[in-house]
Amino acid sequence: MDFSQYQGPVAEWEDFMRLTGFVQPPAPTITPQELRRATNSVRVSAAQKVLKETAGLENVTWRDFSILTRDFQNIIARVYKPKAHQAESTPLPVHLYFHGGGYLFGTVETEDASRARAVASYPSPGYIVVSVNYRHTPEYLWPTQFNDAWDSFEWLTAHISDIGGDPSRVIVGGISAGAGLAAAVVTKHNELAQADQLGELLPIKGQILCCPWLLHPSANPFPKTEFSSFSQNQLAPVLPWSSLKRFADLLGPTAVNDAYFNTALNQAEKIKGMPKTCFLITGQDLLRDEGLSYAEKLNENG
Repeated sequence: MDFSQYQGPVAEWEDFMRLTGFVQPPAPTITPQELRRATNSVRVSAAQKVLKETAGLENVTWRDFSILTRDFQNIIARVYKPKAHQAESTPLPVHLYFHGGGYLFGTVETEDASRARAVASYPSPGYIVVSVNYRHTPEYLWPTQFNDAWDSFEWLTAHISDIGGDPSRVIVGGISAGAGLAAAVVTKHNELAQADQLGELLPIKGQILCCPWLLHPSANPFPKTEFSSFSQNQLAPVLPWSSLKRFADLLGPTAVNDAYFNTALNQAEKIKGMPKTCFLITGQDLLRDEGLSYAEKLNENG
């Protein structure tokens, strides 16, 4: 397997890096909690700056909902809707969204700009985004994150009409770690569908996997040749190996062999019947090969 033709970098990326500077891996002495506070603070500030500069809230409303998890904790789902549709009774498509951040970073606030702008810029009548603040490491080990993601899908099933969503038009997606959660939710949903055990659960029309993290590094079966993304991108500017290793270690031991974490290893029998998938893959990324190989596998299985 050789996807090195996508390595790049392209000219646009080189220009961007010249303007913004190289993103160094975190200092090894900083604690995960300190790193999370600092990173989330920067992301929230950036989101608020973008919202202010683009008047991103003028055409969007949002409301926070509380989701009761299976272990009787509460997580937040922020629901974004196009303001122009508030008085309409026609239900809208729904995107159940999980943020990225290595299962360590991210909140609903860090996603405000990207989610609000996506809703605001979509052609009328628009769609709804349900952004889920699943729980993070190091306080919560895997599979808490997956359980929260699945519980949020069950919550959406019960409340989609309450938020004005169309039960027949639901997609699941995310970025990086969040894309891994989306892939896991779709995998479990497809397993239940194959076993005729979906019951009242919503159908899933599609999944969106952006820079997806679909394999634990310790379970990665791809050879570490000079052409592999792991060999080429050890010092990648956004996600170097030092960061990915820290994220993986914080998940705990269960993630290493968990099928819902390692969805890139899904075999043909698990894939058949899955909904259509949209991938966003980046060339200079440790996760490139697992994303492209999963895309190939989905294509091979219809």
